[in-house]
Amino acid sequence: MKKYINEKKLYKIEDKKFPSGIIEYIGKTLKETGVEKKIVLKMELLAEEIISDFISHSTDDTIYVKIARFFGDVKIFISMKGEEFSPFIDEDDISIDVESDEYNAANIKSILYKSYGENFKYNHKNGSNVAKIKTPAVQQSFLYNTLIALALGLIFGVAMKMLIPDSISEGLKNYALTPFRTMFMNALKIIIAPVIFFSLACCITQFKNISELGRIGLKVIGLYLLTTTIAAGIALLFNYLFTPGKPGFALSDEVSKVDIDAPTFSTQSFLDTIVNIVPSNFLQPFVESNTLQILFLGIICGIAVKSIGEYSKTLTDFFDACNSLFLTITTAITKLIPFAVFCSISLFVYDIGLSSIIHVGNYIIVYIFALFSMMIIYGLLILIFAGLNPITFYKKIKEGMLTSLTLSSSSAAMPTNMRICTEKLGISPKVTNFSIPLGATINMDGFTICLTITTFFLARAYDVTIPQSLLPTLILTVILLSVGTPGIPGSAILPLCVLLKIANVPLEASSIFLAVYPLLDMVGTMSNTTGDMAATLITAKQEKLIDLEKYNS
Repeated sequence: MKKYINEKKLYKIEDKKFPSGIIEYIGKTLKETGVEKKIVLKMELLAEEIISDFISHSTDDTIYVKIARFFGDVKIFISMKGEEFSPFIDEDDISIDVESDEYNAANIKSILYKSYGENFKYNHKNGSNVAKIKTPAVQQSFLYNTLIALALGLIFGVAMKMLIPDSISEGLKNYALTPFRTMFMNALKIIIAPVIFFSLACCITQFKNISELGRIGLKVIGLYLLTTTIAAGIALLFNYLFTPGKPGFALSDEVSKVDIDAPTFSTQSFLDTIVNIVPSNFLQPFVESNTLQILFLGIICGIAVKSIGEYSKTLTDFFDACNSLFLTITTAITKLIPFAVFCSISLFVYDIGLSSIIHVGNYIIVYIFALFSMMIIYGLLILIFAGLNPITFYKKIKEGMLTSLTLSSSSAAMPTNMRICTEKLGISPKVTNFSIPLGATINMDGFTICLTITTFFLARAYDVTIPQSLLPTLILTVILLSVGTPGIPGSAILPLCVLLKIANVPLEASSIFLAVYPLLDMVGTMSNTTGDMAATLITAKQEKLIDLEKYNS
């Protein structure tokens, strides 16, 4: 297997015919770099489609392909001089009938491109169309590596507690495990503000025709906001009913020796909180890490950037570039999550003891039951607003739920979910093609439940009381963060750090979350995508864009 590779090849195009050997070269090189066979097939398909698009819009007869592998990432770069085009379908701009074969073919390509999320990038620069494709193999191995690190951390923590002499255990803790975890958390701190700002701003700029979406768009967005708000309410209810964990259980004798600032809260009213969302200085929110103000600036900038005429595209590209920059930095940092998980769970077991793991188990159980309750809510919404049998809905989408659970990615599961909506639920592509991709971006009900319950659980773990006056701020922040959070592995740690800061919980508390995040992410993603399909079904039924015979068959 080639650990490092940086090869570039060019192919001549004759009469706009697809060049022979190019896909074979891509497949062979990917296999040599250790990419799994099933991933290679997907990458070959994606490369074939984008190359076909490049050729159809070309103004030259040469296409360049470069494959590079560095630090585990395998990337394909494809470039060719040609006219600018959009690989993604925009129903407001497209001039062909949405029911035509031409539209369906273009839509399949668009779904394929969108399913890769941040792993697929297209831009037009200096007269050339350029595409960058990153293999998703790293994302899959990320889950396995993190779970392995979790298991090894448990074993190592027990060994430090029971087998290794105290002097050696203390040395490992003070000079290896704790320093690495501290550096990891500090690295996350420096990127929280820019990641939130640029991710949210770019998310808003995607909806360039938001004022013209019409009835379907407003209903879909309204349903997503409704389910997200309900999810936050369910999380609060389960937190107060079951209160997982006990006050101060994470504060062992060793941890309590560390200086932790006493929690201090202002007694400002909800009105004051709303008023203070608007900052008096553009840079101050970034310096002070004032999350609500950063979210406000991201939304305002995202909305305004589409209404400034000739500079609109320039700023959109700038925001997208900055978003890619900080997401790349975040991705680089999150590659260290398995090591951070190993250190965190080892320290957790060593400092706190095995008995406190019971509290973590209770927290996971409460979270899963909250997600199950959200599934019931989806069924009730389908029954009330669509008048359809929710049992039929769940029977038909079980493939999509399993796919989402396995992939832990709403974007990666998007093609499967769109196929289910059209082929099994009988929903018109006109609704599906808008609702599912939008839901993969802004509808994060499982994420909302996870953040809410986790914040209160960790506050309780560190004996921090969150006052009632702070609840509106926390819930509003959770809902906004669920819209703007980037869809990359381990990204949930960033908004969690934001909420811990608001609640004045020590940032080191997130190490408990890191240890169990892979499991939480899997079931949370399943809830997210189920909500996407439920909202799509309700909208289609209300707009009479559903084949009821197909749904009930």
